[in-house]
Amino acid sequence: MGSIQAAAAQQKVHIKGQLRHQNAGDVVYLHYLKKDESMQDSMVLSANGKFEFRADISKETIARLFVSHQANPGLKKNSDKVFFYLEKGKTSFQPSDSLRTATIVSGPFNKDYSILKGDLRPLEQRREALFATLTDENRKSEQFIMHYKKENEEIALLIKGVYSSFIQQHPTSAVSFYALERVGGAFPDYQEMNSLYSSLSSPLKDTEEGLKWRAKLDLMKNTTIGAEAPNFTSHTVDGQQLQLHSLRGKYVLLDFWASWCSPCRQESPYLIQAFDKYSNKGFTILNVSLDSKNGKAAWIKAIEEDKVGRWNHVSDLNGFNSEVTKLYGIQAIPQNFLLDPTGKIVAKNLRGEELLQFLEKQLP
Repeated sequence: MGSIQAAAAQQKVHIKGQLRHQNAGDVVYLHYLKKDESMQDSMVLSANGKFEFRADISKETIARLFVSHQANPGLKKNSDKVFFYLEKGKTSFQPSDSLRTATIVSGPFNKDYSILKGDLRPLEQRREALFATLTDENRKSEQFIMHYKKENEEIALLIKGVYSSFIQQHPTSAVSFYALERVGGAFPDYQEMNSLYSSLSSPLKDTEEGLKWRAKLDLMKNTTIGAEAPNFTSHTVDGQQLQLHSLRGKYVLLDFWASWCSPCRQESPYLIQAFDKYSNKGFTILNVSLDSKNGKAAWIKAIEEDKVGRWNHVSDLNGFNSEVTKLYGIQAIPQNFLLDPTGKIVAKNLRGEELLQFLEKQLP
């Protein structure tokens, strides 16, 4: 496993391959992130199906190749796709009828990533088969939907287990950082993530990526249940400053949302019920919006439409780049934290009836 080093300087990448039996005019696209910026390149397949890309990258990163079938618009644009690592040097896709089935000849990142993909393949095939059963007719069956959700959750748990096992079995591979991210998902658990990170080799943890993960985990630790919620100051709708600590002495539901987030706004009726029932027992809500600067009007309109103006709302209108969002490690919304009167986090991500039931126990 020689994949623990990643040069800080620009690295030259050369990708080439050949797809047999393709139609004239088919286009191959290369998509990847470079310093958080989305990059895309494309080329029309040559007469004999060959394609070639060159790129400069600052560090190894997951990329996607997919084919757009110009002569057959009935096929999905990315029906033939493959994920792989952009890494220094040459990456060759051996001649094949499909990107999906092509053998990749490359460096250590793709060698390790191929092992991981092989371990995941049976579960991904099982999930694809499950998705295929989600027909319009089946959607009408409550029994089917219950079975579908249960099966989907089971597959997701097994996939998570594959990522965890890969990390433990490949402690020197930088691909383990990708696996760690997949284990965490949108709502990472600190204890689980820290345990997996601890299983990595010291040289890997000392890399730039490893040190970034250490900092991320340290931040995550600050928002675990039992920790004191990090204090912050933000701006109300009318531009006044409001500090979280000013709400000490009450149970506070710190709720992250945005006007454009439908699942967030579906929670509004439950928030109203909670506030109306428990506000006179020492409970309040602080909504933190992830709207952007050009979304202030939409933010205010959403507060009015959902009739949630009865409690405090703040935002610095910087979306996911908000300082508060970074402080709490928010990667997806809706997300919330329930704080006790001393400011300690006593629960996370209470939604719907679950929020009301928890408050009934805390504030009978």
